Amino acid sequence: MNDTAQNTNERAARQITSAAFISIFVYSIVVSIPGVLINEVVDAFSLSGTDEGLMGALTSLGFLLSMFFVVMIQGRFRKTIVLAAAFVIQSFALFFCGFSPTFLFFCIFCTLVGFSGGFIDTFTNSSVVDIQTGNNTKSLGFLHGLFGIGSLLSPLLFVWLLQYSDWRGSHYMAAIASVLVAVLVIILTNRFAKDSSENIVVHEHLFTKADLLAYLHVKRNVALALSGFFAMFSIAAILVWIVRYMTLQYNAAELGALSITIYWVCSTINRFLFVHFTKRAPMMFFTLGAVLSGICVIAGVFSGNPVILCIMMGAFGLCSGHFIPVLISECAAGYEGRTTFTTSFIMFVMCIARVISPIIMAFTSTQISLTAGMMIPVIATLAAAGCGWLSIKQGVSKIT
Repeated sequence: MNDTAQNTNERAARQITSAAFISIFVYSIVVSIPGVLINEVVDAFSLSGTDEGLMGALTSLGFLLSMFFVVMIQGRFRKTIVLAAAFVIQSFALFFCGFSPTFLFFCIFCTLVGFSGGFIDTFTNSSVVDIQTGNNTKSLGFLHGLFGIGSLLSPLLFVWLLQYSDWRGSHYMAAIASVLVAVLVIILTNRFAKDSSENIVVHEHLFTKADLLAYLHVKRNVALALSGFFAMFSIAAILVWIVRYMTLQYNAAELGALSITIYWVCSTINRFLFVHFTKRAPMMFFTLGAVLSGICVIAGVFSGNPVILCIMMGAFGLCSGHFIPVLISECAAGYEGRTTFTTSFIMFVMCIARVISPIIMAFTSTQISLTAGMMIPVIATLAAAGCGWLSIKQGVSKIT
C-alpha cells in the first residue's frame, strides 16, 4: 500500500471512529431517559405497581427485538449507513413518545426507541472493534467512557430542560438531537464510502445458524454470556430504580438524579483510567469488580442515609464501569469477521436483563419492600462474579 492510500485509510479510520464516538455519546443521553424522567411519566399517566417499570422494560424489549435483525444484516450493508438510518428511526420514535396522548401509545414508541437503539449500540461497538483491531480494549474503554460522560450529563440536562418545558418537550429535544447525529454520521463517513472505508474495515461473513451453534458450543462463551446477563441486570436495575427508590424511601428525588450522575462520573473514570489494568487480566478485574459492586450497594442501602447511598452509587460505578467494554472485547476475541454477531449476541443477552430488571424491581419493591427490591442487584452482582470466574478457567476459541 502506498503512502497516499495509507494516509487516506488512516483518515477514514479517524472519521469512522469519530462518527462512532459522537453516536454513542448522544445515544447515552437518550437511553438514560427512562431512569431520569420516570417520576414525570408516572405522574402524567397515573401509573402504579409494575406499570411504573414498563417505560424502561419496553425500551429494553425493543432493543432485544432489534438483535434478531442486526445479525441478519451482518455483511450486507455498510455499518455507517445502518447507523444513520437507526438515528432517523430513533428521532421519529422520540417525537411520538413526547406526542403520546395515552400510555399505550407511549409504550409502543418506547419500544421503537429501544429497537433503533439496538442498531446504534451494536454498530458503534462493532465498528470500533473492526477498525481498532490491535487496540480494541483501549478504544472500547474510550467509547464507553464517552457513553459514561453522556449518561452522567443526562440527569443534569433533563432537570434543566424540565425547568423550561416538561417531559414531552424533553423527548422532542432528544428527537432533534438524533436527526442531527444522523446527518453528521453521513457527512463524516460518506466521502470514504466507496474507497478506503471498505479496506480498513474487516470484511464480515454472512451470519448462519451454524455460527450460533458453534459459538454456544464453547463453554467460555456461555460463561461470558451469563456474566453479561447478571452484570447488566445489576446495573440496569440500579439505574432505572434509584430515582424512584430515593423518592419513596427518603422523599429525595433530586438526590436520586444526582446519584445517577455520580455513578456515571465514577464509571467514566473507571473506563478512561483503569483500562490499562483491565487489559492485562480483563475477566479477573471483572470478577473482582462484581464482588465489590455488590458490597457497595449493601453498604449504601443499609446505611439508612440518602447521602451515603449517593456516595456508594459512585463507588458502584467505580467498581463496575469496565464491565461492558471488557465483555464486548472478550466476546470478540477469536471471531474476526463476525464482530457484529459477537457484539449483538452479548448485547442480546444483556438486553434480556434490561427488559426484566425494571419489572422485577418494581414488583419486589411494591409487593415485598423497598429494601428487598434493592437487594436484587446485589444478588445479580454475585452471580456475575461467579460466572466471570468460570470464564477465566476456559481458553479463547473461535469459529472456523
